[in-house]
Parts: sequence; structure tokens; C-alpha cells
Amino acid sequence: MKKLWRGLLTAFSMYSALPVPQVEWNADSMKYALCFFPLVGAAVGALCGLWGWLCGIWGLSAFLYAGGMVLIPLLVTGGIHLDGFVDTSDGLHSHLEPARKLEIMKDPHIGAFGVIRCGMYLLALFALAGALAETPRMGLLYAAGFMTARGFSAFAIVTFPAAKNTGLARLFADAAQKKTVRVVGMLFVLLGFGVMMRLDIWAGLLAALGSVLLYGWFYRMSRREFGGITGDLAGYLVCLMELWFLAAAVLGGILA
Repeated sequence: MKKLWRGLLTAFSMYSALPVPQVEWNADSMKYALCFFPLVGAAVGALCGLWGWLCGIWGLSAFLYAGGMVLIPLLVTGGIHLDGFVDTSDGLHSHLEPARKLEIMKDPHIGAFGVIRCGMYLLALFALAGALAETPRMGLLYAAGFMTARGFSAFAIVTFPAAKNTGLARLFADAAQKKTVRVVGMLFVLLGFGVMMRLDIWAGLLAALGSVLLYGWFYRMSRREFGGITGDLAGYLVCLMELWFLAAAVLGGILA
């Protein structure tokens, strides 16, 4: 039980900006940390769901609704996944060989491709979230996507080949109880799919099918372009999954 508790605290201290007791990162605390990674997404989803409810109670505009839906995940996570999205965009769109892409991603300076893709990503999130304001039920479907996205990412970290011998993803993957993380990660994914389909069967099916296809594309892309997965690529996957689940929720609202 102590190992699980320390794993939970490690996951929240690593993947969120929420105030939690700090524990030393060692073999015991990191063994099951990735099992709790999706719970960070559950916390994000709960806060987004609360914001949507408050917007409905207070009669706030679609602009304020959309702004909260974009800002809450960034505030809760500290932007760690968006940072990975930006770094990956810089490397991916350099069109260089994998080793040079990894060097670009390691550079602390942001490049033009990262800035452009980050702007496009945030604009897409804001626009789609604004469209979601009129269908609060679909907002709950989107909220379930935060947990689901992290279940996919946790599974990828312990399953995909590592692109390099250093970095946080390699550190967590090496320390993890991989079989347990795979099982728990997929259970969270299936739980997320179940919640989505319970809210709306067709939108849920669309979200599930699209995310599986996206995951397959990401697997092939990460191996071809980078030789495997890194922490930045794991964050990139989370961002893409969240964007897709938001788009699926909007489509579900249109088709309802």
C-alpha cells in the first residue's frame, strides 16, 4: 500500500502542478507511478466539468466557457504536455534525420515550428471549446477524454521502444512494473470509452474509433521519425488525443 501511495504522489508531482506531498523518486515510488497518470487526467476532467456546470449556472458566455476549458488543463498540468507538443513539433517539422530531430527537441530554445504549431493548437482548442458551450452533455464527454488520453500515453511509455537512453520517459519506463502499467492503462482507456458511450453512444463510438486510429498513426510516426518514444512525444500524444476528444464531442453535439 505504501508503494501505491508513493506512486500516486509521484505521478501527481511529476504530471501536475497540484500541491501534493513530495516523495523521493526511487525504485519504489516510480514502480507504479504511471498507473496513476490517468488520475491526473481525471482531476483535469473533473475541474473542466465543474467549470462547465458553473458557466451554465451563472449564464457565462461561450467565450468564457472556452477560455476556461483551455486554461484549466494548462494550469493543472503546468503545461508539461504542451511543452512536449512544442518540442516535438520543432523536431518533427525540421524534416531531418531522427538523431538531429532528437537534438532539436532537447534544445531549450523554442523554434518557429513550435511557435506556429502551438498557436494553431491553442486556437483550435478555443474554437472547438466555444462550439461545445451549447451542448454541456458533450462537455462531459470531452472531460472523460483527459483520463483516456493519459491511459494511452502511459501504455505507450512502457510499450514503445525508447528513442534514447536518457530522459524522463526512459527513467519512468525502466522503473515501472510494465505489465501492471499496461493493464491499468488500458483499463483506464476502456473506462473512458465506457463513460463516453454512456453519455452518447454514437459520439462515444466516434471518439473511441478515432483515438485508436490516432494511436496507431502515432506509433508508426514515432518509430519512423524518432526511432521510438520520448517524454516529449508522450506529451505530444496527450495533446493530440485531447484535441481529438474535443473535436469528437463537438461533432457529437452537431449530430445529436
